[in-house]
Amino acid sequence: MGIGGRWVNLHCIVFILAAGIITASCSKHSPPGEERDANTSETPREADGQSAEENESQPDKDDIEEDCAAFVRSTKIVPAQTAAAGCPGCPAEGAAVLAFHSAKIDRVSCSGDTCAVAVTIRAAFNAGSGERFAGGLTPWLSPEQKAAYLSGHAPLGEQTYRVQITYKRRDTGWRAVEFDRARGE
Repeated sequence: MGIGGRWVNLHCIVFILAAGIITASCSKHSPPGEERDANTSETPREADGQSAEENESQPDKDDIEEDCAAFVRSTKIVPAQTAAAGCPGCPAEGAAVLAFHSAKIDRVSCSGDTCAVAVTIRAAFNAGSGERFAGGLTPWLSPEQKAAYLSGHAPLGEQTYRVQITYKRRDTGWRAVEFDRARGE
């Protein structure tokens, strides 16, 4: 191959490199730390219909579920005379009455630094008995359920509890500050 053939090959290589650089610079770039779905041009957050701003404007779904699980586990059966008996706000020492199964977010309503989240919690009674209930879902348990459990006959089947959680935004994110009966309960 002569000098003219090398010159043509060199031009082809330069042309291909230039086309590749132009194509790469014109393509849509992902923000740092975000990957795009290979089948679409959307980021995972965009595909879910949430922007970064929306995601920070309310509590995270996983955090809500963790808060619900902790709330269910805080429903305890305790001896009649405990240190927590004289301190309603103190954490109860004792066995968990309920086992958390799931939480379904029914509604999220935010205003400023406060969000109200309505959830449906599903749980089941653990086997056990005791003298007194404390914490968590105690107000949601019927007198019949309480009496049966205290006598050692845990109610059977999955139980459903509608709860409204109030979240407040803190420097480090959202924090559950109150659990109450959902409206209409």
